[in-house]
Amino acid sequence: MEIIPVLDIMRGLAVHGKSGKREEYKPLKSVLCNSSNPIEIAEKYKENGAETVYIADLDAIMEKGNNFEIIREIDMNKIVDAGVRDKDDLQNVLKICDKAIIGTETLRDLNLLKEKDIILSLDFKDGKLLNYDLDMILSYVDEKTPLIILDISSVGTQRGINVELIKDVINKVNNPIYIGGGIRDEEDVKIAYNLGVNGILIATAIHKGILNLRELIEKYGN
Repeated sequence: MEIIPVLDIMRGLAVHGKSGKREEYKPLKSVLCNSSNPIEIAEKYKENGAETVYIADLDAIMEKGNNFEIIREIDMNKIVDAGVRDKDDLQNVLKICDKAIIGTETLRDLNLLKEKDIILSLDFKDGKLLNYDLDMILSYVDEKTPLIILDISSVGTQRGINVELIKDVINKVNNPIYIGGGIRDEEDVKIAYNLGVNGILIATAIHKGILNLRELIEKYGN
């Protein structure tokens, strides 16, 4: 199982996200790094054994500019959510990363789901998939396209992963599955591992020192 640390970037800084309330996000404080500089934090992820980083460009998602110059400087495998809405957006994002995340929160053109080098993020809030019917959107996606089950309501809350939601999606598809939002402690990591997911996105528990990134990768990593 891949352990993928998360980097939320807003106005040039790494921020701590909680429940999708972006106007309340504050600069990140972390036991890993005494800095809110995204490049320095990514370097710490790398030093602790992470090969891939999940980056959310919150300014791009909210259509308030972007942080592409910073993202371009991060030297590791990058999967990036920059609020892709159409093909032009997708081509621009793919210039700065390895795979572009297409989230149901911002997606407008379903034909993008046939493109290469994408990951579909199923963005759930309060248990509901944002903007689309789950079965309908899954019918558009190639089986090889990875899926992220992102519980936005749980991001940064450490209230535990939504096991029923994850099982529901797993039972509908054969795609690689990644999960994000709400990971509380190692018990949640173990549950995800036993569910057979391909990877987990994790941030808050690492930055608070509840989970050790290096140890997680050594214990649960591929």
